[in-house]
Order: sequence, then C-alpha cells, then structure tokens
Amino acid sequence: MTTIHTEKISGTALSGAISVNTVASLQGITREIIISPATPTTIYDVDITNDTSLTVFKSTSVTGDLIEETALPMQGVYTVAITSSTADELFTMALVLEE
Repeated sequence: MTTIHTEKISGTALSGAISVNTVASLQGITREIIISPATPTTIYDVDITNDTSLTVFKSTSVTGDLIEETALPMQGVYTVAITSSTADELFTMALVLEE
C-alpha cells in the first residue's frame, strides 16, 4: 500500500529571498513540488537542497505558481530557497511524497 504525505511549509520573502527548512526529516519519492506566491504575477527562482548542500531541484524565472511533477528521492531535512523574488510576500510550499 502506498502512503502519500504532504510536507507543507511557508514563509515571507524579505528583500526578495527566503530560505525555509522542512519540518520533518523526509523519506520517500517526491511526486510533486508546489510553490505558490501570494500574487500570481510574482517572478522568482527556487532551489531545493539537501542536508549536505547538494541542489536536488532548481527552477528559474518562475511566474506565479510552480507545480512540478517529479520522481525525486528524498531522505533527510531539505531547504527550500526562494531568491530573486519581485515581491516581498508570503510563499506557501508543499512537497508531496510517496512513502
């Protein structure tokens, strides 16, 4: 039986950037990465790194919501970094994992 877990995190960008760690140590295959700024016209870059600072996901010049289907194995604590945001606002993020 497959278990789906959604790790939700959020934070507000300051000076166009924010860096947020996952609350829990993740283990499984990330099936979807969802990032939503407060406004649909906000442009930003996103990087997800593991606990050894290896970038496991990167997307640049994203406008509005990012909904990315993946098959990304994850284990441990991850950092989601939003940079170059055109607005200082709330970002909500979700990593949908198959455990």
